[in-house]
Amino acid sequence: MRRLLLLLLTDTRRHLKSPLALMIYIAIPLFLTGIIGLVFAPRSEESQLPPINILLVDNDKFLASRFLMGAMDSDPVKKMFRVTLTDGNDGERKMKNGKASAMVIIPKGFTVDIIDGKDVSLTVVKNPSEQFLPNIVEEFMKTLSVMLSGAVQAFHEEAQGIRFISENPLETLSWKDLGPQLESAQKKFIAAGKYLSPLFIRLEKEKAEAKGAKVQLTMSDLFGIIFPGMIIMFLLFIVNNRMGDLLSEREDGKLRRLLTTPIATWELIFARILGGWIWGMGIVLIMVTTGSLLFRIHWGSIPSLLLLGLAASFWTASFFAFLFSLLKNRNQAGAISSPIILVFSVFGGSMLPPASMPKAFQTIGFLTPNRWFIDGASRIRDGLFPLPSLMVLILSGLLFLALAVPALKRRSLV
Repeated sequence: MRRLLLLLLTDTRRHLKSPLALMIYIAIPLFLTGIIGLVFAPRSEESQLPPINILLVDNDKFLASRFLMGAMDSDPVKKMFRVTLTDGNDGERKMKNGKASAMVIIPKGFTVDIIDGKDVSLTVVKNPSEQFLPNIVEEFMKTLSVMLSGAVQAFHEEAQGIRFISENPLETLSWKDLGPQLESAQKKFIAAGKYLSPLFIRLEKEKAEAKGAKVQLTMSDLFGIIFPGMIIMFLLFIVNNRMGDLLSEREDGKLRRLLTTPIATWELIFARILGGWIWGMGIVLIMVTTGSLLFRIHWGSIPSLLLLGLAASFWTASFFAFLFSLLKNRNQAGAISSPIILVFSVFGGSMLPPASMPKAFQTIGFLTPNRWFIDGASRIRDGLFPLPSLMVLILSGLLFLALAVPALKRRSLV
């Protein structure tokens, strides 16, 4: 045991003499997490899109066009659209200069044609240089058209009286003849009011929250989601580099020299694997501490997180010990191990949230340590114990260790 500890101490001192690679491996995930967090940072409610500019050409100037203009002048709609009245020529000039997202043209005789039940069309001229905003204007005008059509159909008889009033001088009107139509309209308004005020069917906004859940995603929450994926990805890279001693010592003859000493083969192998495990756990501690100080990440239960870090580091050291037992030299290791780490990271959720992946990719992700570490960290943040992640990482790590030790022992004797 004393020789084992001496080997560990010697290797640790040797690696700490050239810490540049280690510092780079630690700095990269911090930098990437900061960049991703700033890009996808939650915005405040005040940071809304500016109103969409609409030009309105009213060639009708009667009741139906006034209805549309009134609807577009309401307070909720004002937050979405900025409507400017103009004529046809000025509107065309402004559209050519890109001064608006769309221009709405109300045709002449619009109100009378609606009352007569004729087919009538509103024209929406869309700005071709914009992709989404003109479509929003088009859909909004379709909605207003449906509302206006429904109102005209419900009050068709009364609308004929409106046309009669508009087409005849005031002194020729017989208010006695208009009385039944006004009374009918009154009854319809009262009946409609029973359903419209308050609405018979209403949309009620409710909040369904889990106990302890936060209402709004904060910057620290976002970093807490991103950073675990970065930790496990660069833990794989760092431990891979550290476990490379198993191959480099065999290539440069150091292994043969060590085996001529009283050091047993199994002590040398376990020293390398244990060194990778401890090295990985140190990296996890540094990253967790840095994440707390730099990104204000709330990890949840720190003992549970450290236990998860121990399991992930053990899995990583055991896996690379097994992988390197199958390889001959560091050139092979460099050509194989890095692509494996990248595949783990892509399918495991270090680069893309698992929920946004296809189901086939999500299934593959369960074969990677990244997915189990990320899921475990998520459970800890939610106040749960990461038992599934711990079981998978520890049991599969033990399997890799059981396969790696005898294979490395055989290679050490060759």
